Amino acid sequence: MSPNAWAVGSVILAYLIGALPFGYLIARWLRGIDIRTVGSGNIGATNVGRVLGFRFFVLVFTLDLLKGFLPTYLFPKGVAAYTEGTFPDLGVAVALATIMGHNFPVYLKFKGGKGVATSLGALLALDWMASVASAVGFGLSLRLTRYVSLSSMLGSLVFLATYLLRVGDPFQREHRAMTIVTFGLVILLFARHRKNIVRLREGTEPKVSFRRSREQPSGHVTRIVMVAIASIAIALVVILTAPARRPTELTVGRFELKEVDRVGTGHQRADRVTFANNGKLVAVSCPRYNRVVLFELTKRMELEEVRDIELAGRPVAICATRDRLYVLERPSGDQRHVEPGWWETFDFRGEPMGERQMAGMYPDDLVVSSDARHVFVISSGRAEGDAKRPMPALEVFNVEKERPKLVSRLEFDKSGDDPARFALSKSGLVGAVTLLGTNQLAAIDLTDLTRPKQVGRSDIQEDHVPRFSTIDGDSILMGLGPETEATLVTSPVVHDFPSGWIACAMPNEASLILYEADTQKSLGSIPLRAGGLNLTRTRPTAVDFDPNQGLLAVANRSGGVHIITIKESGGHREALQDAGVSRASTTTTK
Repeated sequence: MSPNAWAVGSVILAYLIGALPFGYLIARWLRGIDIRTVGSGNIGATNVGRVLGFRFFVLVFTLDLLKGFLPTYLFPKGVAAYTEGTFPDLGVAVALATIMGHNFPVYLKFKGGKGVATSLGALLALDWMASVASAVGFGLSLRLTRYVSLSSMLGSLVFLATYLLRVGDPFQREHRAMTIVTFGLVILLFARHRKNIVRLREGTEPKVSFRRSREQPSGHVTRIVMVAIASIAIALVVILTAPARRPTELTVGRFELKEVDRVGTGHQRADRVTFANNGKLVAVSCPRYNRVVLFELTKRMELEEVRDIELAGRPVAICATRDRLYVLERPSGDQRHVEPGWWETFDFRGEPMGERQMAGMYPDDLVVSSDARHVFVISSGRAEGDAKRPMPALEVFNVEKERPKLVSRLEFDKSGDDPARFALSKSGLVGAVTLLGTNQLAAIDLTDLTRPKQVGRSDIQEDHVPRFSTIDGDSILMGLGPETEATLVTSPVVHDFPSGWIACAMPNEASLILYEADTQKSLGSIPLRAGGLNLTRTRPTAVDFDPNQGLLAVANRSGGVHIITIKESGGHREALQDAGVSRASTTTTK
């Protein structure tokens, strides 16, 4: 069964789950009542509550909420786990399917409820913060007015306002589907409540009773109540968006690190980042949409997009030399299991340079030597589960001529070896390969590139902090896992930080963490946030350092890029003008 079939099947199943008429079933099973023939005739929680009592309103509302939440939360994760497919908007499609199922259930000849609880559950899985704001707005309005219909419409507007304020640019590609669906659901909800709106205007809309002993109050919705509700909605938005966008900062010794710009790529998840063209360009890979986005760094330290490159495969590594970009790619979808990967080269305008170069089955990482004469590629081969594939290996290519030439191949034959990352020393004479499964580092002697040799192995430490090693004037930053990336920032203040800092993007962290290179002592962290406001924490996925201007570029899981300056705290002088750099995963001279 193909990944596309799994995705389509999950949407269909979500509709069928959403179509389960809990209000109708509970009224029929517990009281023998066809809820469609009493009250307003609606099968939703509100009508059930009016007919059977408030506790049944709570029961049906909860069940309807769960049938929206659980498929939206679980189905995309399940499809991704079973197929390894890439469906960035599957969650939105599943959410829409559950809501349409409730509103137009196949089991009841497509005559269903208004979708308030199911919409809240589905949206809770997609954007919990806006959903919580919506629920609070609904609850407060219901308590004040006891009009479920009015409170439902108000809650949808609170969700919409909170969502739009949080995401910054709602029509970027990563947000576009969610934005369109959100607007559509608000319009649909108001359309489904058009009769309620008429009754509200006429003063005939029934209210919900919280206690059986209370009489149902009646009367028109006064302007005072409407103003109060609007004030509550505005207050909620203000409270939730109070932390207006502020730059994040960190002081390390005599240096200040400060975020000066943050932009979105327009794609979900930015995976690798590298400076190029002497720090004038920032290149970011976005694997979900098979893209590499190029940004120009202005004199004001702001990023301006200059090119969005569409690739034929999924980018897994990106590296820059003095005059070009290397992008390592795997085939998309099921083709990755039958076709080898490759790398492409581009100039700094994003134009292709030369033909593709095949790079083995399941390539994982690519590094270019400091003199740009050799390319190192590691690939997993049969470690991905197919015994018919080649052994996991490190391949060395000479790229001095127009057609790259394979110089040597070093295989990893220990059971469980699965190469994930490659690091190259400053001199280029030593390499280190991170091996999953065995959880080891393999040291590689590269003195003779025609015959690279394994010279030792060591276990990776449990803390997963990258290790910086120096010997005989050479240095290397190593120990990176599949979701860990780091860069070495060498400080000119030698007596304070003899070997500089390690800026590290760690798994499951929402901050860029700094360590002292020699001791691995933590120096602090810079929290990273996504969207137009500082409301959502995001995990860094990649980091690179530019010694020309003393800048860090950090890619994040939400598809954004952060630019962080490093300056002396006293005179705001560029702290790292003459610093060196050794990037763990793509060590180059830029």
